[in-house]
Amino acid sequence: VWWLLVGGLAAGFVNGLLGAGGGIIVIFVLTKLFGNEITEKNAVFGNALCVMLPISVLTCALYASRGYMSPDGFGVFAIPAILGGVTGGILLGRLDTAFLKKSFAGLVIISGIIMMVR
Repeated sequence: VWWLLVGGLAAGFVNGLLGAGGGIIVIFVLTKLFGNEITEKNAVFGNALCVMLPISVLTCALYASRGYMSPDGFGVFAIPAILGGVTGGILLGRLDTAFLKKSFAGLVIISGIIMMVR
């Protein structure tokens, strides 16, 4: 239970501080703690999304209340992001878990490199 509390606190902190990244921590903690017990490996990704939804909504509200959100940017990205989320959710059950893990790792590495370069 303590690792779940620490992982949740870390995920919320990172998401609030950086505006993203909390899901990476949730996936890491869930995989390390329950990786062998979860029969459906894609359940880790589903659980991470369910955990991150309220955290992301709260983070979004805090950023918006402080003037850090552009209505123009939100409008341009919101609908494609929702459509992408629906498509990803549909494909999640159809894709191999190993492929998802490699794709996720690659995306994290590329994002990190881009953030360090800029």
